[in-house]
Amino acid sequence: MTFKLIETRSLTDIQSTGKLYQHEETGAQVLRIENDDPNRAFTIGFKTPPYNDNGIAHILEHSVLNGSKKYPSKEPFVELIKGSLNTFVNAMTFSDKTIYPIASTNQQDFENLMSVYLDAVFQPKLYTDNQILQQEGWHYHLEKPEDDLIYKGVVYNEMKGATASAEQRLYFEIVKALYPNTLYAYESGGLPSAIPSLTQEEFIEFHQKYYHPSQSMTVLYGDLDDDKAFSMLEEYFEGAGRDAEQVDLAIDVPFVKNANIETTYSITDGEDPTDKDYLALAWHSNVAEDILEGFALDVVMDVLFGNNQAPVKKALLEAGIAGDISADRDQIGYFSMINIVAKYTSVDKLKEFENIVMSALQKVVDEGVEKELIEAALNQIAFRQKELVISESNPRGVLYAMTAFQTWLYDFNPMDNLEFDRYLSVLREKFENGYFEELVQIYLLENDHRATISLKADPGLNDRQEQALHESLQAYKASLSEAEISELVATTQALIERQSTPDTAEDLAKIPALAKEDLTTETEEYPLEVATLSNGNQFYHAPQFTAGIDYLDILFNIEDFTADDFIWLNLLSRLLGKLPTKHYSSKELLTKIDLYTGGVGGAVQVYEQEGDNKAYFVVRGKALEEMDNHLIELMHELTLHTQFDDVEEIIKIVQRAISGFENKIDYQAHALASQRALSQVNATAKLAEIIGGIDQYRFLKDILKQLKSENAHQVVEKLVSLYRRIGNQTRLNVFYIGDEERKVHLANKIETTFADLPTEAIGAKQTYQPGIQQKEAFVTAQDVNYVGLAAVLPEAFKLSGEYHVLGKALRYDYLWNNIRVKGGAYGAMYNLRRNGSLTLASYRDPNITQTLNVYHDIPRFIEQLEINEMDLLKYMIGTMSDLNQPMSAADKGNMAFVYYHIGVDQAERKQIKEEVLATTVDKLHRLRATYQTLLQNPAIAVIGNKAQIEAVKEQFDVIHELY
Repeated sequence: MTFKLIETRSLTDIQSTGKLYQHEETGAQVLRIENDDPNRAFTIGFKTPPYNDNGIAHILEHSVLNGSKKYPSKEPFVELIKGSLNTFVNAMTFSDKTIYPIASTNQQDFENLMSVYLDAVFQPKLYTDNQILQQEGWHYHLEKPEDDLIYKGVVYNEMKGATASAEQRLYFEIVKALYPNTLYAYESGGLPSAIPSLTQEEFIEFHQKYYHPSQSMTVLYGDLDDDKAFSMLEEYFEGAGRDAEQVDLAIDVPFVKNANIETTYSITDGEDPTDKDYLALAWHSNVAEDILEGFALDVVMDVLFGNNQAPVKKALLEAGIAGDISADRDQIGYFSMINIVAKYTSVDKLKEFENIVMSALQKVVDEGVEKELIEAALNQIAFRQKELVISESNPRGVLYAMTAFQTWLYDFNPMDNLEFDRYLSVLREKFENGYFEELVQIYLLENDHRATISLKADPGLNDRQEQALHESLQAYKASLSEAEISELVATTQALIERQSTPDTAEDLAKIPALAKEDLTTETEEYPLEVATLSNGNQFYHAPQFTAGIDYLDILFNIEDFTADDFIWLNLLSRLLGKLPTKHYSSKELLTKIDLYTGGVGGAVQVYEQEGDNKAYFVVRGKALEEMDNHLIELMHELTLHTQFDDVEEIIKIVQRAISGFENKIDYQAHALASQRALSQVNATAKLAEIIGGIDQYRFLKDILKQLKSENAHQVVEKLVSLYRRIGNQTRLNVFYIGDEERKVHLANKIETTFADLPTEAIGAKQTYQPGIQQKEAFVTAQDVNYVGLAAVLPEAFKLSGEYHVLGKALRYDYLWNNIRVKGGAYGAMYNLRRNGSLTLASYRDPNITQTLNVYHDIPRFIEQLEINEMDLLKYMIGTMSDLNQPMSAADKGNMAFVYYHIGVDQAERKQIKEEVLATTVDKLHRLRATYQTLLQNPAIAVIGNKAQIEAVKEQFDVIHELY
């Protein structure tokens, strides 16, 4: 064997055996994580240090998946998604590495995925096809000589969206200030201003340098065929030789003393910039091999900043420095940093911000920290690690690979980071002897390797930059000769032709695929037992093996609450577990939650079954079985004894909620847009919009104003009224996920504990209505758009298996090719639900009208759909993959509860799979009428760039400022 075994280690924390191999010829290392997990995984990674902001590593990550020597079709990656039983397929660029992970529960499928990915990274087509860089990175786009010249490219538009985020801008400035003249001072994803400098020559040279087998690190995980996996690696390693120049990322830390950076970010033109600045303090903390210190500093940050009662965060909030405070230790690569960020503030408060932080830190050192707080933080880390070990929803093999890279990338042992228990054991001992205070002193108070950042809000900055870019491009175009303009047009049209030309059947046939015989309609049952409590309501039990963790929901029926009530309920759910109670201060309550449980809090849930709604206000918790008394007592305390008279604390929580929503605008605006559109045509979706969409965001902003005014008492009175109305024995139901033998014990314990709830009659069940159907646009300070569309069938609808198959074709042929490949957006989303509702959305999209036209042309695509038997089989396989994704025990239990409430049983799920396998092209064509009906009069919601929205304003009934 050409792979030499270097080390074997028992990895008891993750119930595995680790074996580290080295390929004798190339020196490439392979980590084999052996266990009986059928969700086997493969991850190959490379050190990819950027040398400027052109995004070369990120664009290369996209581009290697655009065809290779063995698999020359334009996008084997997409073909894999269509026709694989994968449980995970992706590629990811970080600050100094790029990884390519896949996972599958089917051995043959796993080998197929591994084969395509290996050929992609080692033998990509990009060497001979410069149109790949044009499509995925950037190109001058000029379809006709008279058109305006623009930049276009998938990564270019992705990063226009990413860098519009204030948090992203701030993070970039922090890292650049702490680590100047290092690879971490560059934006590895690429800055839109620098991406167009990237050349084809640089592109090829970067791949040659960093994608050699000698530079690779591979993780093989789970119950797989070792001989086959290693022989597949050998195919690409053999004969490659050893790269003489090894990339060393364990670089010296460049000391920077008290750097001070002042810069700006964009808000919408005309928006009031008052209290919309950001402030940050950041320190260099540790390097990758300091694993113990890393865990220790995570505990430090949790104790100092983990909630509003944590000492430093509390000091800042009480001083009124900012509306929201966040803090973290981030491993950005070889280096880790600690950063404290103040949001909703003014740059004028920088000195005061700094003084309060340092004063509060000194007070912590002088007075010491309660051991219970440290123990609570350690408990939370241990609980999260325990849950990860039993998780199936996210492939463990991929998560463990990413953990291994945190040391391995810098030439330290990849298994060190997979043994978290021994570090936690050491920390429990060290924290007894003043270790915590010593860490604060060394890493924060006495650490001069730090930076302060001021990020000032600048209304219309993005618009001015976009206008300057537009003028620059048109000036460049004006400087060109007719021949040069003709060449640009020809290049653009050639790219469009490539994007529009289907792959040959011969090339597609080279991509390995499963056979129809590999598919099964076997359907796992998600059992849910329903018993009756003494109050006449339900005790739901999902029997699952949860490795000693109880998952418990106390469900209060709220079907008699009005839609106006629902907009308050989400706020109420956020307050539970964060405000003081009758028996505990906020600090005591939060400490007990962290010390004894994996979390306790509130939520609002709504289910739709045949046009009817079932709604609950939920008090949710989880804990180790031996802590069930603490868990139930705490849930009871939240339900019956929460106090709402601390207005200042409510203000902080509301501000935090607003901040969280604004992060959604930066990273999940596609989901917000499609939900907003759907809320106009579906009553249940309107409730969801009220609870967590734009309606809720506007409500929270209004509530914040009221809380800061003389009307604060009215807000409190409303919250108390709803809270008391919910805490009613007549409403109470229970849902438990866990061991069969514990359900009677828990049911009795809950009934006894909650026996003191008042018993009052419930009002009449409410009927809810959708919103006003209209075409809406919401202006943000972004340079890209998120285009949402929704519609609902007017009559009864059955979501049969062929709709799922067609959905695969729509996602990965029609929408992918027209919105991402040709349109330059980062992505497009599609969902047809069981209730007959359709949602479509684009992500980081340079277009609006073009994307809407793509949506409206779906019926024509279906009508003209021509696919052979192999293509149809791929869609079937990909569909079955979606229907058979592995889930954790907790997720299976929750899915059982959802299925019960929306009226789905195992027979229906099995029938859908049978219909998938019985799909024909004729059956797909017959679905055209459904989409024709859906798209006759859809609702539209667009979130995006002001100038682009204004340019097509006649398409909208109303245009809002979102912020």
